[in-house]
Amino acid sequence: MTDVTQRRRATRQDGSALEGCPMPFIAYRRGSTVVFVSLSLFVLLGAAAFAVDWGLITFTKHQLQNFVDAAALAGAQELPDANNARQKATENYARNYANNFNLASPPTPQPISCTDPISSATVCYRIGTDEVQVTTPYAPSGDPTPSPNRIHVRACRQVNLFFARLLGMASRRVCAEAAARKGGARFPRGLVVLDGSGSHALFLQGNARFTVINGSIIVDSNAPDAIFAQGSATLNASEILVTGNFRTQGNALITPTPQTGQPPVPDPLANLPPPSTTGLPVFPGRTIHGDATLYPGVYTGLVKLQGNSFVTMQPGTYIFQGGLLVSGNSQLMGNGVMLYVEGGRIEVQGNGQMRLTPPTSGTYAGITIFYARTNSNPLWLSGNAVQNLQGTVYLPRSLLHLQGNANLTQGMIVTWRAEIIGNPTVTIQAQEPPAATGGDTGSALEG
Repeated sequence: MTDVTQRRRATRQDGSALEGCPMPFIAYRRGSTVVFVSLSLFVLLGAAAFAVDWGLITFTKHQLQNFVDAAALAGAQELPDANNARQKATENYARNYANNFNLASPPTPQPISCTDPISSATVCYRIGTDEVQVTTPYAPSGDPTPSPNRIHVRACRQVNLFFARLLGMASRRVCAEAAARKGGARFPRGLVVLDGSGSHALFLQGNARFTVINGSIIVDSNAPDAIFAQGSATLNASEILVTGNFRTQGNALITPTPQTGQPPVPDPLANLPPPSTTGLPVFPGRTIHGDATLYPGVYTGLVKLQGNSFVTMQPGTYIFQGGLLVSGNSQLMGNGVMLYVEGGRIEVQGNGQMRLTPPTSGTYAGITIFYARTNSNPLWLSGNAVQNLQGTVYLPRSLLHLQGNANLTQGMIVTWRAEIIGNPTVTIQAQEPPAATGGDTGSALEG
């Protein structure tokens, strides 16, 4: 055996050289192992830090999402009343916050300045440590018109991190958001046409202009021409829903394009009871040619205003069993009145004019004209003067015929059928009366 072979096989008791390996190589391998283990531990610690802190962030995000979902749904129940909706949303959020952190009582929502509001309708609050934004009316991305039947809630919380501090990240802002809408139409109902199957249930002709401001038009008819507009007529609203379909002819214009195939909406005033005659005085029909005052009661015959008569109605409930006619240059004025048409019809001709406002309290708050459910006579407005009505017109089995100009403020029209012909300009500022029901199907979250 040569000296070289002996060196290769030589070993030391401490194992510093094996098979003749030189000492520097063994030391190098040991140093490399230490560096590798150190780097591995650093990576593992970083991964652990990421996992723990990411879990905390994910948990917080999930918690906030539950809070804003519940708050948005609670607020949507109060729409379109924005103040009540904001109050309910923040109260709900505060309750969930208190339950989650085992607080004795919910924190009081404190209004604060918004750091990044999504619109001018956004109101911000401090609830516990969370910043909560509530927006209503709200328009989702791609929708240019904010809806008073939509609400958006966004919440943010600053989360303190643990292991990630070693990497220079002390905290992170975590946010969640939710939007909800009141079921049914997105806007207050301005016009509801109840005929479920008739053609031309809503009919416009000539140069008729019919506009619902900040409100919806709903037509329950399932006919292929449930809405029919011809000539140069225009129909405009924030939203138009129809069970069947619509058709235009000539230069007629309907804006926006109606949403077809919608489920029919129940009569929103189906639960409104007819007025009682108990205690009301009874008057015969009469013809009026000059100035006069009418008083609440039952009018058994036709009441006619002719010539240049000027008639004032005292506040209260009027029951007309033979109808009401306003003709010539007559004017009919009344504040806080509800006209119940049991028989006959209300008709305005010539330069006749009606200016009426409804009661502000009681069963008929917000109701101006109410046709009996057994009365199929039309409401006929064909005068040259502008009719100014505030409140709701309810014609559950009757035709609304509009051939003259009319303004309906803070109101709604519910009718069996409607026709707007000739050259009238009709404007409705939509507002539903307290008695209105059935327009919503609860509230629902939106994606």
